[in-house]
Amino acid sequence: MTMTTDQSVLVDRSGRLARVTLNRPSRRNSFDLAMLARFEDVLHDLGRDRTVEVVVLTGAGTAFCAGTDLRELAGLDAGTTMHVQRRTAELVERWYRLEQTTVAAFNGPAIGSGAVLGLASDLRVAADSTFFTFPEVTFGIPLTWSGMAILADLVGADLAKRWLLLGERVEPAELLDLRLVSGVVDAGGLPDAVDRITDRLLATSPVGRSMTKRAARLAGPRFDAVANDSYLGALSVALRPPGDYLDGGAR
Repeated sequence: MTMTTDQSVLVDRSGRLARVTLNRPSRRNSFDLAMLARFEDVLHDLGRDRTVEVVVLTGAGTAFCAGTDLRELAGLDAGTTMHVQRRTAELVERWYRLEQTTVAAFNGPAIGSGAVLGLASDLRVAADSTFFTFPEVTFGIPLTWSGMAILADLVGADLAKRWLLLGERVEPAELLDLRLVSGVVDAGGLPDAVDRITDRLLATSPVGRSMTKRAARLAGPRFDAVANDSYLGALSVALRPPGDYLDGGAR
């Protein structure tokens, strides 16, 4: 596949390790259409790369990812919105099913579907500046990106529903208590913490890791349960009350 020159997602390969950086810091690394297409290309390329065994995902700047760029979403028609919602759901599932072992390095806040993407990783570590929040309902839309499938698998549907309905902020201590991350470290120590994890992974059998991921899929998120996400997301955007999104842009 021919990779674009778009720099909204950066890929740095070093031997058996690849680092993927979401790179729209001015918009808190939220996904617009160009970034979505770029990440799809990156996933396609990684899926064909037999030399890379471990992939680290992080964000540029002080945020991990703010999900969908609401400024752009507000200007899309219903048909385009449904098309985009379908692609984002597929994006999360493709990241979850990537053959390589994936590690999310939460370098800061992960908002809505941005948190979902990170949580779809095999292993996760967070800087102490990290928090999760899911404000979609306050914007008049549901969480999409296969979010309920991921959250229900990790924390249960009841807690996930509470987070979504109340827009609760999930602080680092709770992330650790719920084992959503394996560790919380100061921001300056995040690179070393990630290196320790990747070193341990690369010291083990790639076949063993791959087969472990395949076995875990049998008990993993029920992506079929959120197959209507794209339709519901588009309908909600079309029916939401008039007016700007609360912050007018990236979440």
